[in-house]
Parts: sequence; C-alpha cells; structure tokens
Amino acid sequence: MNEITITGNLVNTPSLRTISTQAFAKFRLAHNHRYRDQQSGEWTDGGTTFIDVTCWRSLAENVGLSLGKGSAVIVTGRLRSKERTLDVAGSSEKRTFYEIEATAIGPDLSRGATQAVDAKREPAERQEERAVEGALAAMDPWAPQPV
Repeated sequence: MNEITITGNLVNTPSLRTISTQAFAKFRLAHNHRYRDQQSGEWTDGGTTFIDVTCWRSLAENVGLSLGKGSAVIVTGRLRSKERTLDVAGSSEKRTFYEIEATAIGPDLSRGATQAVDAKREPAERQEERAVEGALAAMDPWAPQPV
C-alpha cells in the first residue's frame, strides 16, 4: 500500500470543479521540515516540501467549504510521483513532482482549535426548527399563557 500522512499549510485556496458529474478539488500543501539539532538542542528549519493534493466527491466539496489559504491540515492518501522535463534557462532538466490523492483531510489540532459541523445533521436540525416554528405559529397570541 502506498499511503502517506502529512501535515502542512495550504499554499492556495482550493479550486473546486466538477469533472463529469464528480466534484474535484485541488490545492498545494507546504510541509516544513523541522528537526532538533543534537549539538545545540534547538529546533532548526530544514526546508519546505510542496505537494499537490487532489480529492474527489464529498471530500472535495467539504474541502471547498472548509479550507482556505494558510489552513493547517493533516492529509492522508495515496502518494504519486510524476517526472517531467522542464526547460530551465535554456537547458532541459528532469524534475520530480509529488501528488497525494487524498482519502481524508482534517484540521491540524496541534496548531489550534476548531469545531466540526456534521453536514448529515443539518436536515434534522432544519426539521426541528420547522417544528418549533409551526408550534409557535399555531399558538393563539391572545390566549392566556402559563406563568
């Protein structure tokens, strides 16, 4: 199995599109490598890795609704690499690009708190609101109210 879990920040706002009839989202993730220097005991930045992340269907829709540029996330999915030949300053160079087809994406709670909203509960909440509105509308405003 070629599965990876990585943390990082969104470099851009996710682009959400529909391909055929499926929702599709894509964004770029920046992962900063940090390590503790054995000699000094201090944390050192070791560079940044940029990875493209793609996702499909309801995950793509939720990403489009929930994430924006700078969001701290944890991404799990299948890692793929692609080699391309680029023209750089008049010479051809082979470059390797990495992409994760995400199976799960969530907020990185080590960097802050958030509150999740369960999209499946929304219809039940609307039913409850309608029931309360109906009950209030059925009440006679001139009838004596219990004290």
